[in-house]
Amino acid sequence: MKTILTILIIIFTFLPSALKTNLYQGEINFIIYNPASGTGMGEAATMNLVFTRNRIFIDSNVSMNVMMGLSARGVLVRNDLQDFILITDENEGLKVAKSELENLVALMNRLQGRPDTAQRPVFDWENKVTQTGNTRTFLGKQSYEFILKGDEDGEFITVWLTDQIKVNWGLLLDAWYSTGTTQFDHEIPIEMVMNSNSFPLLVEAHKNGEIVFRAQAVSENSRNFNRSKTELSSGMKLLGLTDLMMNFFRQQR
Repeated sequence: MKTILTILIIIFTFLPSALKTNLYQGEINFIIYNPASGTGMGEAATMNLVFTRNRIFIDSNVSMNVMMGLSARGVLVRNDLQDFILITDENEGLKVAKSELENLVALMNRLQGRPDTAQRPVFDWENKVTQTGNTRTFLGKQSYEFILKGDEDGEFITVWLTDQIKVNWGLLLDAWYSTGTTQFDHEIPIEMVMNSNSFPLLVEAHKNGEIVFRAQAVSENSRNFNRSKTELSSGMKLLGLTDLMMNFFRQQR
């Protein structure tokens, strides 16, 4: 089972402009329980997402392993500038453009003999995803339950989606297909949790009758949230792609 934290970080694409008229702007906070990470269900990580019309800021109380051995304190996705900033220190970040990421991934695939990821994998929705008809209310939003079957008996994921929150995931979805599918299971239908028509408020992974992973939205604020989180501070030092590549090759030694 893959954590929703990782899924939400390593991703990249633009939504059609026609979908941007009624986009959600605000802050949504998650609590994530992931025993596989060693925290146990009794301990939790937090993840905070701030959405504006053209940007997303993601941070957590734990270091986020973004890609290629690189850890970040936060990630700023700038759809308007077609890049993202990995916040590696309080006053330092790594700037990576969409085109640079695509070229880097192509190079890494060639060096490691990985297949071309230009084509998006086809997911078997009809046989693996079921809408149960169950509804619940989370944070005042009506949500609908979907079940994703796992590859093994007794393994499945429940996702509760609301159509009352629609966000511009922007550059994130393409990055998932270009980087995430080279490192993670191609069977993960990222469109379930990142799409233009709904938003996940609760994701639970079940195995042999137990919940082995949970990501739940615990608060939402669309009125007086801190928009400045989607802007860089004047003292922020930005590094370039060369630094990322050097970091990757150091990890390979």
